Amino acid sequence: MWPHFSYLENRYGSTTSNGSPFLKSRLFTLLFLLLLGCFASGHAQPSALPNISVATRSDGLGYVVRLHLSTPADSFRLIQPSADLIQIAVYKNGIAAASVRLPQIRDPFAGFRLHAINRGVGLDIRLQKNQFYIARAYPDANGRHLLIALTRSTERELSILTSGLTEVNWTPAEQTVPPIQTRPMPEPEKKPGTDSTPPATQPSAIPLPANNFDRKLNTIVIDAGHGGHDPGAIGPRGTREKDVVLKISLRLGELIKEQMPDVNVVYTRSDDRFINLYERGRMANRAKGDLFISIHANSHRNSQAFGAEVYFLGLHKSEDAFEVMKKENSVIALEDPATRTRELTDEEIILYELTNTAYIANSQYFSALIDEQFKSNAQRKSRGVKQAGFLVLYHASMPAVLVEVGFISNPSEEQFLRSENGQWLLAESIFKGIREYRTRVER
Repeated sequence: MWPHFSYLENRYGSTTSNGSPFLKSRLFTLLFLLLLGCFASGHAQPSALPNISVATRSDGLGYVVRLHLSTPADSFRLIQPSADLIQIAVYKNGIAAASVRLPQIRDPFAGFRLHAINRGVGLDIRLQKNQFYIARAYPDANGRHLLIALTRSTERELSILTSGLTEVNWTPAEQTVPPIQTRPMPEPEKKPGTDSTPPATQPSAIPLPANNFDRKLNTIVIDAGHGGHDPGAIGPRGTREKDVVLKISLRLGELIKEQMPDVNVVYTRSDDRFINLYERGRMANRAKGDLFISIHANSHRNSQAFGAEVYFLGLHKSEDAFEVMKKENSVIALEDPATRTRELTDEEIILYELTNTAYIANSQYFSALIDEQFKSNAQRKSRGVKQAGFLVLYHASMPAVLVEVGFISNPSEEQFLRSENGQWLLAESIFKGIREYRTRVER
């Protein structure tokens, strides 16, 4: 600064006591304005989401809410927890939520509310009573804007679609960021004696199993499902399960190495290769693993199915769990016939449950911790903790879980799963479950 000031002195005259005080004042003012201008130009960045608009659909079947993004979102996730509420999380850096222009209120909308969330924004779209629309989200033709299509529906159809879903709490107790801005939106009606926003369950509130054994976590084995000539499930955009789960697995390993440097991390595969199901568990045993985590992505013929679920070994107690088990165990058809993994019988699973009660108890406990982190940290829809006879878990002699991080068959979840932000959020959630588990079992 001072050499430039000397230059101004030499050019416009001395500013010493023998010079002009007026000129000296002008020079200081000029420098201040120049610095202020540079600072403002460097910090006044336009929002990556300048405005949100609403238009009537050309087919007359409903409306389209358009998020005018300057560049494509990293990922997005749409939830419709009730007939009168649509919620979408948009993950993208650079969204100045306070400056986003929200739509004017018009039928059938009751209000719009925007929230700041981790790595993006959350949008609540409230509909008026007795207005029934099914919402679907997708990028527009140029891949930049994000569209939410509202299609007229019936109350019965929506009750089926929203059954079991809960409203996302964008600002849980541990998050200090308040809602950014609002257009008029009535608060949802509360039933007498209830709170419309259920409190978030803390993982530490999950009781440690009575037959837990104290076991130090020296080695954690991470198993990325599928690989090589087995792509796993494939999404509508061609995303392969084997690629997504490998990236999540490697990122999970990075977090463990960084924040738990005393724990050894072993991967059943760290590249694109095929490994028999029974061999994965045996690799964990040879490594003397203390925890085994097999990571997968789900798929379903219903492209709207979404959410994460965590499994531990045992007899399935629902048809859905049985279907997931069949899908994951069907990998044995791709194995070499000479070394193919044998299917489990119900009797073998029952015998395992009887002789490995501590492993199963700890596996169930660990599953619950991961499930809670998916809900609180990644704000994923929880499909619950379940049990089924997974071959990959049967051969691991340690607490073991199989994680289905989401439905790759759902276009919205597929984009979330293939995004770097989504993969880090999922890896981080599993890691936080590991950290909580370690804190509780290493007493």
